[in-house]
Amino acid sequence: MASDASKPLAYSYIRMSTDIQLRGDSLRRQEQASKHYAEQHGLQLVENFRLEDIGVSAFKGANVTSGSLGRFLGLVKSGVIAKGSYFLVESLDRISRQQVLDSVPVFFDIVKSGINVVTLADNHVYKAGDTTVADILYSVLVLSRAYEESKTKSVRVGAAWENKRKNAGNKKLTKVAPAWLSLREDHTSFDVIPDRAEIIRQIFQMADAGHGSFTITRHLNEANEPTFTKSNGWHESYITKILNSQAVLGEFQPHRYNEQGERIPHGDPIPNYFPKIIEEDQFLRVQASRRKRRVDGAGRKGPEYRNIFTKIAKCDYCGAPMRFVHKGQPPKGTQSLKCTNAVRRMGCESSSWRYADFETSFLYFVREIDLTATLKAAAETSDRASFEQQIAVIEEKLHQLKAKREKIFELLTEPGASTNFIRDKLDECERQITECQGHIEELRAQMSARHTMPAITATELVALIEGIQDMSAPDIFERRAAVANRLRTMISSLRLAIGGARPKMVKVTDFLDDEGLDPHERQQLLETIDRSNFEAKRYNRTFIVDLVDGTSRRVIIKNDDPTKFEAEFLRDASGAISGSDRGMPLGPSSAWDEVLNEPAPAQ
Repeated sequence: MASDASKPLAYSYIRMSTDIQLRGDSLRRQEQASKHYAEQHGLQLVENFRLEDIGVSAFKGANVTSGSLGRFLGLVKSGVIAKGSYFLVESLDRISRQQVLDSVPVFFDIVKSGINVVTLADNHVYKAGDTTVADILYSVLVLSRAYEESKTKSVRVGAAWENKRKNAGNKKLTKVAPAWLSLREDHTSFDVIPDRAEIIRQIFQMADAGHGSFTITRHLNEANEPTFTKSNGWHESYITKILNSQAVLGEFQPHRYNEQGERIPHGDPIPNYFPKIIEEDQFLRVQASRRKRRVDGAGRKGPEYRNIFTKIAKCDYCGAPMRFVHKGQPPKGTQSLKCTNAVRRMGCESSSWRYADFETSFLYFVREIDLTATLKAAAETSDRASFEQQIAVIEEKLHQLKAKREKIFELLTEPGASTNFIRDKLDECERQITECQGHIEELRAQMSARHTMPAITATELVALIEGIQDMSAPDIFERRAAVANRLRTMISSLRLAIGGARPKMVKVTDFLDDEGLDPHERQQLLETIDRSNFEAKRYNRTFIVDLVDGTSRRVIIKNDDPTKFEAEFLRDASGAISGSDRGMPLGPSSAWDEVLNEPAPAQ
């Protein structure tokens, strides 16, 4: 802010409420007026320090709290802008349009800080330290009038928009429409564009089957499906926008611009505004699946979708994610799962589990996956799958209601908010949340009462597993994606203990070292424990899975056959224990409770 010391500095402040004024004459007029005044009165206009609040509200005081005017006041108070400088503004109502008790102190604050205020519309100077009673009265009058004008305008605009909302069924609010619809000439309704609507349905069907935005984008481009715009092919971001748009349900969400110029939702969505082209249940299933992918992991899976346990499987010893280690194609190459910490040499002693063997064991023993229904994409043939889909839909609706409740709470912080209105909104939201929670409990109870394992022979199940492991199949990605999506919706945790109980021997060794035993006696004791564990198959590969319905399963696999087990412990949703250990059925025993209730390690 270097300047000619012989001339007082002048700072031009320009505020416009919309960018429409920017495209008109308002900006040029205010800039020219500032230059002309500075030249006529021997002031040096500081042009490399622009004070502009374009599209920032003076009615709500945003130009003071977060805009250029607030920055100017801060520099004045800190002494960076010298006393005796001039503040050029078209009129006082450019400074503030708040209530008088809020706006007048802003004006006084500038003058009291030693800054001369000039209103360019009438060339009047409010002298710092020499403000007259007439100046004070006039400033109060102008700022009061500015508030009343803005308040009246706000009420009129709000009333006009609310009237439009009420008549939205007869005449649409704007010309804006989703790309799969066209507005009729009389503005009373929309027509569906059949080809585009079919593409939208295809996008949701793929998403419902577990495909992400990237895969859907690639499919549409490979199929040469025409885009809705002049874009060069489909883009992942546009697919994501479509999948998140509630316009497919027929809803229209009005928006407005906040003080920062951001486009934000305004009011509740208007239902049945657009023609509905996607069923709500499918839309909610897709939202639930995509939200889970964001939390548990998504990403590009390759043309075969090799690892269906991505970000699901964890190490039972340290809690770190299991990494898919790919060392070339079989028969020479290998694919395996290994603890991330073990790969990074971060203290975990876990070894590797051949990927194909683990996948086979998991899909073979966890029959709740119901591969038949999953691969045929025929959920209606599986009671369990039907219940799970209904629960997923209601859980997503519950998630959205809780988010809506948080937004209602935020209304309490807004000035002038009606507590009665907010209370009614909260009561309605709480009622719907309670209904959803009750419905979920009811469905879980029905699923538990009707639960039966899929009727399928061991041979048929092995054939199904081999079918999803045949990487040469033309539809292999779709098959494996469907299974992976099913796993994400069913599993709450999956832990791999690749060395069984072997890592616990380290703790035993450390314990015996602390006891100060004779070295020979210590070695004999360790060998005895080691031999006992080996004979009891406690070192065999093991996995522990907890399903979202409360069922838990621990399976100790035979070393020579991924479809055979040494022991299997199952706890159903009611807490009942069953299974077998080396051919002997399990009886009631607190020991099995400890096995299944052993907590996962903290990561």
